[in-house]
Amino acid sequence: MPRTSPDKPLGGRYKLISQLGVGGFGRTFLAEDLHLPGHPRCVIKHLRPQSKNSETLQMARRCFDVEAQVLYRLGSHDQIPRLLAHFEENQEFYLAQEFVEGDPLTRELADGKPWTQGRVVLLAKDILQVLTFVQQQQVIHRDLKPSNLIRRRQDHKVVVIDFGAVKQVSTPNFDLETGLSNITISIGTQGYMPNEQLAGKPKFCSDVYAVGVLAIQMLTGIHPRHIGENEQGEIAWHDCISPTAQIDSDLIEVLDRMVRYDFRQRYVDAAEALSAFEALPAALTENPEDHQPLPVATSSTSSSGTAIQSASTSPQTHTNYQLETATSFSGQLAKGNIEYSRGRAVGLPEGEPISTAVWPSGEAQNRGIKTGLTQAVGRHYNLGTDMTTRPGSTGWRRILHPWSIVGLMSAGLSLLMAQSLLSRSELPQRSTDKATTALIAPLDKNAPPEQQVASLLEQAQNFERQNRDDAALEAYAQAVKLKPDPATLVAQANLMRRQQQYDQAIKAYDQAIRLQPDTAEAHAGRCETFNQLQRPEDALVSCSDALAYRPNYPEALWGQGNARMLQSRPYDALKLYEEVTVKSPKFAPGWVKRGVALQALGRSAEALVALDQGIKLDRDSAEAWITKGEALLNLQRYDAALTALVKADQLQPDDPMVQKLRQQAKNKAK
Repeated sequence: MPRTSPDKPLGGRYKLISQLGVGGFGRTFLAEDLHLPGHPRCVIKHLRPQSKNSETLQMARRCFDVEAQVLYRLGSHDQIPRLLAHFEENQEFYLAQEFVEGDPLTRELADGKPWTQGRVVLLAKDILQVLTFVQQQQVIHRDLKPSNLIRRRQDHKVVVIDFGAVKQVSTPNFDLETGLSNITISIGTQGYMPNEQLAGKPKFCSDVYAVGVLAIQMLTGIHPRHIGENEQGEIAWHDCISPTAQIDSDLIEVLDRMVRYDFRQRYVDAAEALSAFEALPAALTENPEDHQPLPVATSSTSSSGTAIQSASTSPQTHTNYQLETATSFSGQLAKGNIEYSRGRAVGLPEGEPISTAVWPSGEAQNRGIKTGLTQAVGRHYNLGTDMTTRPGSTGWRRILHPWSIVGLMSAGLSLLMAQSLLSRSELPQRSTDKATTALIAPLDKNAPPEQQVASLLEQAQNFERQNRDDAALEAYAQAVKLKPDPATLVAQANLMRRQQQYDQAIKAYDQAIRLQPDTAEAHAGRCETFNQLQRPEDALVSCSDALAYRPNYPEALWGQGNARMLQSRPYDALKLYEEVTVKSPKFAPGWVKRGVALQALGRSAEALVALDQGIKLDRDSAEAWITKGEALLNLQRYDAALTALVKADQLQPDDPMVQKLRQQAKNKAK
């Protein structure tokens, strides 16, 4: 809590009721305004500077005042929370904002069902109307996503929140014609953020892109991180539309233009995009059902997109804790954010002593806080990686989002470490909450156990596709409780491993092996878990067990290679990776690691061939792009190296190794 006595109201008027959220530099509270009749509720956002020296405080105060002015101006719109007050107390800064009763759109998207095109059009128009006003104030939001859009309970209108990431563009360094600025801080959320914003150069059309991606998510029911790209870099979403859905070709054309890779091909701003929606056939929105709000999952009252916790509920014990919307006024938390990337995992770079923190990303209230720590041992592309071959499989990728203001105040951003929230008891027991359990459809208790298990497994797989891993784990746990099965336990353990719940994953693999000792998948999964724990000797034993039951098993050979890399034996690892690529030529991790091993041996030209094959199979492999950039540097192909490292920087922003290599390429290319 802020440093004030319980009997003394904050700022002389605000009585804190409960904490809504906490982050590296600030907290969000539900409060009562004691100066107004009836003591109406409001939201207090608190920023505590990391340094108390006079220069830092002066800069923080100046930035705080500027941002408060922006928020005050924006709050004049009915669908943006009003700024009620801003003040300083004990050299810490506070904003009082309007309390918005409602639910974030994440709850309406929770079931993963596609929306009708009429509902999508209505919502997009609602958001674009607000954005038109925002952009008229020369402001870019930069973090539009479902959790920052609140369906207000009283009138069902969408309220846009979390303007902490706003960037004023009315500065001498901003070009209104191109929408470019010299500010290079990258703020936003992966999946809803276009390429130019990843590079720290957001424009008005960057917010248009986010709305387009959100509309595509609603039409398809698929999270944007699970929608691929075509060879031109455009979002390949048409094939994700349900065969039974009838989508107007004009709407498809509008959405395609909103999400163009090249910002020059998009609508210039929200006003132009809104005009395109208004020009669509009126028949698209004539269905009365499209005008009614969708049912949402039962939860506590929401404020500014954050489920309210009682004063007795601690963030450390709340598995459904909503972090992304509980930021301070200056936007995204300065957090060591471990975020999903399709198909592979990247370890953290060395040299960052507190960068092992794990925070949830994406739709935080559906995912919950991740558990465990990522150990930064050795160069990140030599670490064992977490890889699966299932469709839509995801690994870990590190992204650092500095705050717009705190980034100015302090170059050394301290990070918080998340605490493990899952039970350490024997499987299948685990900690969960009512909201997660409520997502699982009730079972027919009269049905045979096999049928109930099949229903749970189907739900678990759907949850995984929707990136709702907590719900998937709960479904797996219930299935295991009904009928322990090796295949179910392996699926459960694989997901635990991807969530870095390594101890729990080992227990699940062991249980599968006890039930059926020849389960090669369990031994291979156990092997890669030990690699993640930096225990290559144990990994080699498990991979050997997998190969004993299934000779030439590619995943087990690959796991052995990862263990050999951890042992600094790249020659041995290369032989294993070569065997993997021969036996399983479409297994992208095999090609990527083959390239990594070749580069470690100084064989850069050969490494490029393997890496290009890996990139062809998985364009989102940061490890492949980083290693390719290093190989091209060794070959003195500096322009090509710079291109590869720019892509690596997009996939893994703020990685010191990437920044160092990129600067080397930039210097050499001159």
